[in-house]
Amino acid sequence: MNVKTLISAICILLAICLAIYFWGEWEKARFDASLPTPPAAEEQPGGHWHGDEWHADDAHENDTGETELIPSVDWQPSTGRPHEAVKPEGLDALDADDPVAKAWAKLDYIADNPFAWGGNADSRTAALVQQLMPPIDGIESEAHAEEIGGLLYPLAERRDPRSIETLVAYECGGPIGLAVVRDALVAMGPPVVPHLIPYLDEALEAGEGSVGETSRGGMATAANILSQVGPQHQADLGGIVEHIILPKLELLLADGVLDDFWKREVKEAIARLKR
Repeated sequence: MNVKTLISAICILLAICLAIYFWGEWEKARFDASLPTPPAAEEQPGGHWHGDEWHADDAHENDTGETELIPSVDWQPSTGRPHEAVKPEGLDALDADDPVAKAWAKLDYIADNPFAWGGNADSRTAALVQQLMPPIDGIESEAHAEEIGGLLYPLAERRDPRSIETLVAYECGGPIGLAVVRDALVAMGPPVVPHLIPYLDEALEAGEGSVGETSRGGMATAANILSQVGPQHQADLGGIVEHIILPKLELLLADGVLDDFWKREVKEAIARLKR
């Protein structure tokens, strides 16, 4: 083979390679263009997902003009116990500028607007909650524990604020506790707070003589989760830590409410909240 033939063969080979390369790039660009366009990066902080659709935060307005993030599926919560924090006497008579009144108003707002901090309105949440609520009284067997865990685990992974009541009921009041559930509650932030405070009230109301092991464990679990959520969301909680959570925890340290073991749990929670 002479030199001219070799050069020609090399040129033809290069031309074929270039043609293949540019054809591949054209196919890739055509495929990418067919995919759904994600929201722009600057839109991310000011919006939320509903399934596969992106909405700006002001996409849902209620009659009062306040933002209302409406879940993508209908919701009928199945509750096993009331969750309402005990308010101080005479609260309604307090001036609107009173910091304590403001803290309780903020707590009510959080309870009524769990999606204000994001969250995933998963269509499978309702089915999982319906199988778990009302909470079970006890574990009948290892297989039963696995069955309950098999429902709690995927529910916790979804991070759906509508699942908080169920997750708290099992983590604080049920016979089974999972790290994935506690992690999910901490991750969901402020919306869990209205569901946890009643466990502090329950222990305060019962006192040491009648607080059962489960109630004390639920109180300690609630205090632990609150002590993690509080420091992470100081601005969002708007005085709730200072005027509601800490005063209730400090009341739990009074004589005749808890024994020394549980008091240590409360003291640790207080220390974390005051850092």
